Amino acid sequence: MFWRDLERIILEHEAEPGHYLLPGRHANQHGTVLKPTRPLSGHGMHDWWYRCLQNAGIVPTGITAGERMHKARYTAGQRVLDHTGNLKAVQKLLGHAPIQTTADVYVDWDLDQLAATVADVLAEEEDE
Repeated sequence: MFWRDLERIILEHEAEPGHYLLPGRHANQHGTVLKPTRPLSGHGMHDWWYRCLQNAGIVPTGITAGERMHKARYTAGQRVLDHTGNLKAVQKLLGHAPIQTTADVYVDWDLDQLAATVADVLAEEEDE
């Protein structure tokens, strides 16, 4: 569904390779004009983020603080690590050059989960 929706947006806005998915906007006497070659402002991005959180039911309407976008990066990285045990995948997902940034700053190792992952790997080895 994501790719279909993205394709629809690209076609509707006649997007070109250098255009931003969340473009800047400029208000004039006729309304708001999209500026596809300029990124959304920091304030605009903040407003967009909280509309997404409200639409998802994560925060009530009118709440515009407390759920930082960067927190979502931490959560996404941690979930991928918890489900796969693959730190390299998390590094690539988050776009970190040094894997130490991923391991030391963005994720926490759950020793019980690590033990279960190792046990699963060993069990698979025995079955082969």
